[in-house]
Amino acid sequence: MSELPVVIAPDAVPALVEYLHRLRIDRVNLVADHNTWRVLGQRTAEALAGGNIDVHTILLAGGEVTPDEQSIVEVLRAAGREQRLYLAVGSGTITDITRFASHRTGNDFISLPTAPSVDAYTSTGSSLILRGLKQSVYSQAPIAVFADLDTLCGAPQPMIAAGFGDVVAKYTSVADWKLSALLWDGPYSEPVARRMEAARDRCMAQAEQVGAAEPEGIRDLIDALIEAGLCMLAFGGSQPAGQSEHYISHYLEMKLVREGRPPVLHGAKTGMATTIVARYYDQIARMSRDEAAQRLAASPLPDRDEEIERIRFAFGDLTDGLIVEQADFLDMTENRWEQLKQRILERWPEVQAVAREVPSPEALTGLLETAGGTADYRVLGLGDEEMALAEEYGHYVRNRFTVMKLSRVLGLLE
Repeated sequence: MSELPVVIAPDAVPALVEYLHRLRIDRVNLVADHNTWRVLGQRTAEALAGGNIDVHTILLAGGEVTPDEQSIVEVLRAAGREQRLYLAVGSGTITDITRFASHRTGNDFISLPTAPSVDAYTSTGSSLILRGLKQSVYSQAPIAVFADLDTLCGAPQPMIAAGFGDVVAKYTSVADWKLSALLWDGPYSEPVARRMEAARDRCMAQAEQVGAAEPEGIRDLIDALIEAGLCMLAFGGSQPAGQSEHYISHYLEMKLVREGRPPVLHGAKTGMATTIVARYYDQIARMSRDEAAQRLAASPLPDRDEEIERIRFAFGDLTDGLIVEQADFLDMTENRWEQLKQRILERWPEVQAVAREVPSPEALTGLLETAGGTADYRVLGLGDEEMALAEEYGHYVRNRFTVMKLSRVLGLLE
């Protein structure tokens, strides 16, 4: 793991109190919403108060909290200017809001997950929606994580399944990371990749126990989610834990926000999207070198203006920001495009070796269903048209060379 203290225990709250006493911290801002206050926040506040720690509670209003400007200001307004440690009592959204607010006010924070639903607990980036655009904003990692296993086992089943979906996503995220290093000279760390794969595989072996919310399964699930954050922390970027499948999810999330529709759990979207991305890996694994050569020979340099129009069609008023984000791809010269195609062909055996590391879409669907999740976007309340848009245009969300970019070069993604 890491030097960052991580406690996963049936009742982690007393360990939190002891930890704060050891650090001589006696003033905290506890951030929660009404749901997380009920399941863990109130018990934590009472334990801290019993330990002579001054607790200032900040309860975010509303049934569904969004990590946007309004929520951030709400926390900052309630917190005031007094220096206090922040406690994030919640899942991904509460953690990201608290991470950002604590960092910008010069305070440390501690994460108290209330559901094994996301891998954001130990990362440095806050996943925020600012002016309607999903962005990873540099903030800070927590100084410790206290995961109360009783609370995690009692989390709503959809949230547990979503967390499992976020771990399933590590099949395609690690594969995309390897592709980027192979074809785009992207930064890569083999030791970190192995750590991520090992944690993922331990969790996958517990799919049935996760589906039944049994402690041993939930322990391996939250461990994998925490380890994903630690891998991102060790590498200094989100590459180990989020790539093509996350960009499809981000596209959908931004669309839902713009249209004022109910959110869909992040991990539910990324797990489902992993099965989509796996289809492209499956096609590449089956594609002969001769077919790849023919496809590459027929692949013209994308026209910059046409490419921008594609982005504008999919993202509307978010286009200007994405033009900057995609500058490496949009500004490619004919010479660089030909060099990229030549590299793909020269390294086709290695490309296929990466592709074969990704389980089939059917196998991934089976894992999701065993853990209580789904690969069917309709079950998640999503429609055919928006899924087609997310699949085709999601790769524009980040400047990364993934299997979806490769599929675009090969003419598989039109």
